[in-house]
Amino acid sequence: MALELLETLRTLGIRVDVIGPDRLRLEPASRIPPELLSRVREEKAIILAALARPLVAVQPAECRHCEGKGECDCPACTLRRTEKPAPCFMCHPADRQVWLAATRPETCWHCVGSGKCGCIACNPKETCRTCGGSGKAVLIQ
Repeated sequence: MALELLETLRTLGIRVDVIGPDRLRLEPASRIPPELLSRVREEKAIILAALARPLVAVQPAECRHCEGKGECDCPACTLRRTEKPAPCFMCHPADRQVWLAATRPETCWHCVGSGKCGCIACNPKETCRTCGGSGKAVLIQ
């Protein structure tokens, strides 16, 4: 029931985050219908438990994504950062996190390291708004 409620909220474009041991944040609050808000309050403990579950990896031998190889060269796994296979995001999530950190681009994706961009959002005479003009990759948390 709580998972159905979470899916309904996501369908409405409402983001649900755990912000404490017993607190949820729902944004934007203006989109939450009153009847849904009362259901969230009723099922809060179940929602917190559902969102607190750690990511469980599929057993490599049972992984249908990489067919048990443990690595994959699809765009979802490689993020088009390399032509070589990367750790499969389904059966090796921890290895994938290490790989993601190690292969993070050094330069800003938006201005490609120049610090200036000619797009409509940045204006060619101004610094890149994504990296603030540094030209370096920005880690989004």
